[in-house]
Amino acid sequence: MKIFIYVFMFVVLLGESSLFAQPYTHPTTGIQSEYVGACVVMDCGPSTYYDNGGTGNYSNNINQIYRTFCPSVAGRCMRVTFNSFDTEFNYDYLTIGNGPTQNSPVFTTSPANGSGRIWGTPAVPFSYTSTDDSGCLTFRFRSDGSSVRAGWDATLQCVPCANGPTGTANSDCINATAVCSNAPISSLSTGPGIVSEYCNGTSCPAGGENFSNWYQFVPQTSGTLSILITPNNAADDFDFYIFQASSCSSLGSPIRCSDSGASGPTGATNVGGVTSVNVNGSAYIRQLTVTAGQRYYLVVDKWSPVGTNGYTISFGGSASLNCVILGLDMQSFEAEYQPDLNAVDLNWVTKNEDNMSHFDVEHSVDGVNFELLSRVKAVGNTNYETEYLISDLDPFPGVNYYRLRMFDYDGKNDYSETRVVNVLDANYDILSVFPNPVTDLTEVIFNSYSKEDASLEITDATGKQILTQSIPVVKGGNRLKLNLQELKNGIYLVKIETKYKTHRTRIVKN
Repeated sequence: MKIFIYVFMFVVLLGESSLFAQPYTHPTTGIQSEYVGACVVMDCGPSTYYDNGGTGNYSNNINQIYRTFCPSVAGRCMRVTFNSFDTEFNYDYLTIGNGPTQNSPVFTTSPANGSGRIWGTPAVPFSYTSTDDSGCLTFRFRSDGSSVRAGWDATLQCVPCANGPTGTANSDCINATAVCSNAPISSLSTGPGIVSEYCNGTSCPAGGENFSNWYQFVPQTSGTLSILITPNNAADDFDFYIFQASSCSSLGSPIRCSDSGASGPTGATNVGGVTSVNVNGSAYIRQLTVTAGQRYYLVVDKWSPVGTNGYTISFGGSASLNCVILGLDMQSFEAEYQPDLNAVDLNWVTKNEDNMSHFDVEHSVDGVNFELLSRVKAVGNTNYETEYLISDLDPFPGVNYYRLRMFDYDGKNDYSETRVVNVLDANYDILSVFPNPVTDLTEVIFNSYSKEDASLEITDATGKQILTQSIPVVKGGNRLKLNLQELKNGIYLVKIETKYKTHRTRIVKN
């Protein structure tokens, strides 16, 4: 008797609702002549997803229209489970892309065929889970002009994954990279982040973000500002949009927006012309006239499926850009959960402080709305390294976000990078199995507070030991794959024992 074991390790960040939200339906027409039919959704669910007919039949003549679902929690990826599926065989089909764009690579594992098409009435339930760094899934549907059927009823929810969004990348506005000069900058995105900042479903940017990077800048002098985005690969299609706003919570509508389908360079470089274009528009739109002291946000969004190809941004015109420059060299900023104390230790190290006043330690449970946790007085003036340490003695069960707001004596201030910590409270620290019941391969998901060698034990319903083995685990989430194909049908008990917690669950083998 053999049991094959595969262990995959990753960071788990929890926090999604356990209740089903309002159901999503599939769109039938594209936005502004594009194939995307709805704004990208960041929602860990669980949520219900239907064809456009809801509980009735879908419509005829849906021409490859798609919509995208992405995780709203860091360290998570989207999983879809179809509870029912019925389309006209050979003619009406759904493809599922592993990523956030129209042409993301499609899943070709059963019941999808070699072209990724799912049609007819395959056996349910069946599931697909994103393995893309974005954690997103994209659904694209085609129906012809003849018969219609019941379509599908699916459940969307997030699961822990080894890759997935980090929640700290500049794919979200709150982590926008500060542009400190007119010098060119280079970048590359892995997804749309975990927050959908702007999309109205009718105009540019159609569908919202795909592979996005956010930048913020404050002109030091008023004047004209041109922005040129040059892809490293001339075949890539980049879009962009620009907001004038004081913060991410007050973005409003973009003052420049390009959804142009042209590949190669794009930007706001024209002296005249329009301020917004759809997919059929020119790659170049009107440059900006900016005001000193106002804050602007630039989003560069790659529509082409992600690869190793980035881009360079060049700035021109009469205006000059700057950041808030503080007399501070931040060496490190770390946050670590201490399970024995149920506390999060926050530690940062500075060097060469000049005229520094204090640090505001800010905390958030959603990564968007931050509150003051503690105020720490700075040393002020020093050429040596200084280490600061405080503790959050009452962290939120689940995902916690921390950042520093740094002030000098002149009132200038700036933010550190954001740190994310998962507090594995007993209410969240559960062991789950999917699928269960199982015929051969199943996946066990559990959390550990430390990197260690844990013990795995499998027994049958009579208590007879089937397997005992040491397994390596990491701090955070762990994914364990068990192949039970050679076991007899019945009930088996799985126990995973770590230093701080023992997990037990039941698996039914059919």
